[in-house]
Amino acid sequence: MKKVMFLFIVCLLFFATWASVFAAQPPFDEKVVADFYRGQTITILVGHSAGGGFDTYARLIGRHLGKYIPGNPNIIVTNMPGAGTMISVNQMYNSGPKDGTLISSFDGGIVTQQLYKTASVKFDLTKLFYLGAPDSFRYIMAVTKQSGLTKFDEILGSNPKEVKIGATPNTGIEHASLLIRNVLAGKVKMVSGYKGTAEIQMAMKSGEVDSVITDWGSLRVTNLADFESGEWLIFAQLTEKPIEDLPQKNVPLIYQFTKYDEQRELFRMGIIQPNQYARPYALPPGVPGERAEALRLAFERTLADETLLVEAKKAKLGINLLSGDKIRELITAGLSMPPRMRDKLRPILLPGR
Repeated sequence: MKKVMFLFIVCLLFFATWASVFAAQPPFDEKVVADFYRGQTITILVGHSAGGGFDTYARLIGRHLGKYIPGNPNIIVTNMPGAGTMISVNQMYNSGPKDGTLISSFDGGIVTQQLYKTASVKFDLTKLFYLGAPDSFRYIMAVTKQSGLTKFDEILGSNPKEVKIGATPNTGIEHASLLIRNVLAGKVKMVSGYKGTAEIQMAMKSGEVDSVITDWGSLRVTNLADFESGEWLIFAQLTEKPIEDLPQKNVPLIYQFTKYDEQRELFRMGIIQPNQYARPYALPPGVPGERAEALRLAFERTLADETLLVEAKKAKLGINLLSGDKIRELITAGLSMPPRMRDKLRPILLPGR
């Protein structure tokens, strides 16, 4: 009996050892991938303008990604802002190289445009190869003190005050503003057409607009001093649960202003759930499988890099990796929205279109 038990343990150790060896082997031929990437340059194409959250994440990732790709290619970041990253995704999908030298960083809000088959969509997000995402969105509504507004309730009710919200078209920033206006009857004047949050922030400083609704992670990096000084106020959290590190206490969740279950569901399906897949990194269809897998693995290793994590902490950037498979699952679910909710959201998110 002891001999049998001994042999059983030996076999377990043998298989465990070989399993760990096989698990450590990448699902591609490193030499073949390295031979291609050696001396190459990979471009991370950011669909928003320089200086915003998307750009900041891409440049952080770009500083470290090359060392985890066989062949150690150079990494550059370029910006192609416009139409809420629709321009950059159309470019990547239809005209960009399909050899693994182009990575797209785009706004997950364009899922809505594909869901409703808008004319400007020249891509199919289900055909992209997803590397993952560095984090998801946690939206807040930020309002300047100079606007004269002091709390969210003031834009609601029978005698509301108007708030001018800056937005980029076809993104969650625009969708959140539309939901407040069309679901809660908030007195919102939406000023759209900005290329990214960096431009909206400048417009808030100049008094051109009063507010932006966007990711707290981005605003924490670029505008924390404005919140700490009291020049900018946080009116609401468009999240499922309260954000823990806000500099302002007792900020209400958007759900507190809804009156019916359907209103809550419209916010959940229209902005809160889509924010989970807001920062995807993807390759166009047609990239050779081995290179795609090499880039996926390199992306995951990059976001676990100790030096990157230190830099991210100093820059107040959240790093919470979502795998490529998870991003694909979330985007596929977004494109498979139940018809009843899809039809109710259409006139809210795409008024007049």
